[in-house]
Amino acid sequence: MSPVVIEPTEQGMGAEDQWRAFQRDWASAHDYRALLRLSRQAASLADHPEIDRRLVPVRLGVLSEATIDLLLPILKTALLAIGLRPSLYLASYGQVSASLLDSDGPLVRFLPQITLIINATPHLPGWPALHDSRQQVEDRIDEVCRSLLGPCEIFHERTGSDVILNTYHPMSSRPAGNLGAKLPGDPTNFVRRLNVALGDRAPRYVHLNDVAALAERAGTETWFDEHYWHLAKQPVSFHCISDYCRNVAGIIGAILGRAKKCLVLDLDNTLWGGIIGDDGIGGIQIGEGTAAGEAFKAIQVYLKSLRERGVLLAVCSKNDESVARAAFTDHPDMVLRLDDFAAFRANWSPKSENIRVIAGEMDLPLDAFVLFDDNPAEREEVALAIPEVTVVPLPEDPSGYVRALERSRLFEVSALTREDLGRTAAYRARQQTREVRAQITDVRSYLASLAMRAAIGPFEESSLERITQLINKTNQFNLTTPRVVLAEMRRLLVDPAAVTCSVRLRDRFADHGLISVMFGRIDSSRLTIDAWLMSCRVLGRGVERLLFNYLLELARTRGLREIAGVFRPTERNRPAKDLYQGLGFSRVATREGVEDWLLDVTTAAPAETFIAVDEISVQP
Repeated sequence: MSPVVIEPTEQGMGAEDQWRAFQRDWASAHDYRALLRLSRQAASLADHPEIDRRLVPVRLGVLSEATIDLLLPILKTALLAIGLRPSLYLASYGQVSASLLDSDGPLVRFLPQITLIINATPHLPGWPALHDSRQQVEDRIDEVCRSLLGPCEIFHERTGSDVILNTYHPMSSRPAGNLGAKLPGDPTNFVRRLNVALGDRAPRYVHLNDVAALAERAGTETWFDEHYWHLAKQPVSFHCISDYCRNVAGIIGAILGRAKKCLVLDLDNTLWGGIIGDDGIGGIQIGEGTAAGEAFKAIQVYLKSLRERGVLLAVCSKNDESVARAAFTDHPDMVLRLDDFAAFRANWSPKSENIRVIAGEMDLPLDAFVLFDDNPAEREEVALAIPEVTVVPLPEDPSGYVRALERSRLFEVSALTREDLGRTAAYRARQQTREVRAQITDVRSYLASLAMRAAIGPFEESSLERITQLINKTNQFNLTTPRVVLAEMRRLLVDPAAVTCSVRLRDRFADHGLISVMFGRIDSSRLTIDAWLMSCRVLGRGVERLLFNYLLELARTRGLREIAGVFRPTERNRPAKDLYQGLGFSRVATREGVEDWLLDVTTAAPAETFIAVDEISVQP
């Protein structure tokens, strides 16, 4: 393909600036004509070398019981907007089960990483009769679930593909009226029961695109247009194509580690009503009694739920710090408390400067952050100064804040792990280690003072979701930056040539969980490392040296003579650049920036480490 040249606009905008402008426009676009215009713009920009090199390729199979010509350009653009470049296989209309079950068909040969099944309520198999008993309805639900999930299971076993499956939205017609709420065979009642059953029975590799929830929010008559269904089998109305595609893109992004990590929060008129520096703790609005107070309480309840499932919260406010902190300790109706925040910056510096400081403290890239601020001027300052940060546009009415954040789908998750649930505590513990580090000038004494202990060994089935998540989310200390799905990691468990290793770490401040992953393969007398990565939360602790010692001992036990590795540079993984050199590897080749490294096992020396090993499991 010939290089694409993007000419600067009259305002002097090059490809980078045009891409950021597209992303800002895309975030608030919902009109179908505006979406199509932005889709054409994105498709052109994505082929520019500056943009193309940052897009992660994804192979996506699309199977549908409906016509998707109008959906596809919007879905492609929604994926581009979150940094994914899709390669698509489109099955013929109505050939869902046939495509999944064809053992040597084109879909299987395409080997999609993710397969989207656009099932439609009008084509739902096996509607019950209105007078059917509860047991007859349960039997019908069982049949439908098996007809949907059975082919997915067979297809997943053949390809390893994750699957995205729609839930079913209710139809607007209610033949039994309100009595239908009592009748198991009522169509609306049946759909509700079926969706619950799908959620209960879907295996880990089947992710539900909750169309029913989207339709409830939009209203069934708005979500589904009978005219266009009968005319062209369009599964969702023009008004809601944007919501549908963004939701699917959010799920795909979550599977591949593209979700945002930290929500940066303003305080005054964002988490409570009023200005605490002027109104005092007793004068701010939060809690029961007023409409505004209840709206701000609802915001905090929602944010608390985000924090509890792994989203990091940080405060960035123009305020006196002691006054700002007092609100969370002294106000009786405050839902969020200080220990809910991974970082807290309250001063009079520009917010963009404070966000950069927070990013540095957390060792997270700027594009992992989202700003949640009621003040349009502050949002504009951050958007211009740090375009990598996503800025959520908020309405004037605080009762709409939760909806604005919810619709962005910026923090979508495909699974919950133990590490997700303890992420805020881990980052707070990290700040404690920084304080210890500031007091001890000798690095060796500092590392010894942390009293670190590790468990190290091959991959286990119970940890594969966390391993997949860590691989997809880690960008800084990551030698090759692969992007994988769960099934690929599961295949390593049964591959006799594969070598896998994961490390769990704890210290005197916190249990950090599973924080480092390596996998590779043995060929003759050489171990070749395909991936080696580590969470930024534990950079500088020497975990990489501990893992190196493990690999060295494994290689010697297996009678191997060499360990080979590759460093593939990206915009973010500079912290991993000198790993192989520091461990005694020799660089043997460089091609287009990619470095090949080799270690002689017979002469290599173990690395110094200050991590005690609680448990070590040797791969058979």
